[in-house]
Amino acid sequence: MIKTETEIVEFKKFFFVTVIVLSLGFVVWRIDQVEMPPASHKAERLSPYPVKIEKLLQTAYENNRLTVKIEADEFKVNPRRFWIFNVKSLNEATFSNLRLEIYLDNATYSNAELFSFGKGLLSFGKKNTYELTKRGQITRGVIKKGLTLKVYKVDTLSFVVKAKEAYIDLNTKETKLVRASIENVLSKKLIKSRSVIWDGKDKVFKVPGKYIAQTPKGVASGKGIKVDLNFAVKLL
Repeated sequence: MIKTETEIVEFKKFFFVTVIVLSLGFVVWRIDQVEMPPASHKAERLSPYPVKIEKLLQTAYENNRLTVKIEADEFKVNPRRFWIFNVKSLNEATFSNLRLEIYLDNATYSNAELFSFGKGLLSFGKKNTYELTKRGQITRGVIKKGLTLKVYKVDTLSFVVKAKEAYIDLNTKETKLVRASIENVLSKKLIKSRSVIWDGKDKVFKVPGKYIAQTPKGVASGKGIKVDLNFAVKLL
């Protein structure tokens, strides 16, 4: 039987629509067969920290002489939290169980930078830095689970600082030490207090509250003193 032109056109339309429907059905069936990875897998790969290092060990040298050695169980940089917001242009560096050694000579001892961070990067000397300028500047340092700072004068251990926690304000150059002790190794003098503040501008430790002092002659207590790296003690 010879089909009319109208019947041929209608048949072509029916055939075309049928092919499209079958193709879409096949695509939907294939998507349904593919196993999509759980959403948690993607979340596990994303880290809120631009820098995170386990078992940190960093040293700095100047003229082939060791000037700084730093060790920590963990080091990370994360956006600093203000109330419920994270301000990503301002970061804080967090250390866990920090052990820091600083080596000084006679000329630099009294004017030492004990907790020094460069603006926009974490600095351990002129040649050893973690570049963080693209992620914002570091404005605060936080030390958890213990701090031990050893200061050497001409390769001889002179000063030891210990604290349970520490908070470093890089704008004011002040470091608050919680449950801290400062010790002059050579004179065997030790001062303990719940709160000690390192003033990076005046280069002194300030003890605004009560303290206990131990010396070879005995034990004493008091309130409100400041101590420099030579362990000269004055009233606040």
